[in-house]
Amino acid sequence: MTEVSRKVNLKLVIEYDGKNYCGWQSQAPSAKNKTIQQTIEESLQVLFPDEIIKLYGAGRTDAGVHAYGQVANFKVAKSAFDKLGNARLLKSLNGILPGDIAVKSVKEVNERFHSRYSARLRVYKYYITTEKKGIGGDKYFHVKPSPQIDVDLAKNFCKLLVGIHSFESLCKNKDDRHDFLCDVKYVKVKRINKTDISVEICASRFLHSMVRGIIGAMLSVSTGKMQIKDFAAKFKKGDKIKIQYVPANALFLLKVKY
Repeated sequence: MTEVSRKVNLKLVIEYDGKNYCGWQSQAPSAKNKTIQQTIEESLQVLFPDEIIKLYGAGRTDAGVHAYGQVANFKVAKSAFDKLGNARLLKSLNGILPGDIAVKSVKEVNERFHSRYSARLRVYKYYITTEKKGIGGDKYFHVKPSPQIDVDLAKNFCKLLVGIHSFESLCKNKDDRHDFLCDVKYVKVKRINKTDISVEICASRFLHSMVRGIIGAMLSVSTGKMQIKDFAAKFKKGDKIKIQYVPANALFLLKVKY
């Protein structure tokens, strides 16, 4: 391969507020709502006008979901990249991107690296509050203070999810070639203060709306609307569970592990 045709593989770590976007993944050209992927690709295209830019993300976050540590990669000609370099590319890209998307770092990686397929684990975090907030309230799911959330019961519920299980009953997927199997490494429920709770989930993969389904089921169990033994029986069998899919505004892709 000549120096002119050689490609470099660049890894981006990205932070974004998903409020104004229709999720991560690019949509059909006729779609009116912009996505995070599309917005970054268009910005990269300005910097690399002679390249065909295709960005691959580690997680296809849904509409309204945010990220502190989304990872993506793309390939461009080495000659084009060398004209900018890491530091200038990072500064220029952030100068073009809108204020609710920030690229935290740019790094040249092995040509075999793929942000999605090379990932081992993904970590999501969800925030719940029983208090009305004037500032930052749009990043929490506001629930009624009564019935009170039993955090100990919520923790017991989360223990049922750890390990390799089918999450067919807790996602919106109609079919899945991996039989809905996900390896959940941990689920941590933390009371931040008297009104706020966070839930952190680490797994090998996540299905469509899976985290939002898990949180909805957890709230049903921890507020006494559903018995934990009933949930456990249905979850084990893969039976349909009547749950609320909580809003996306309080969900963050925290980090991706490789």
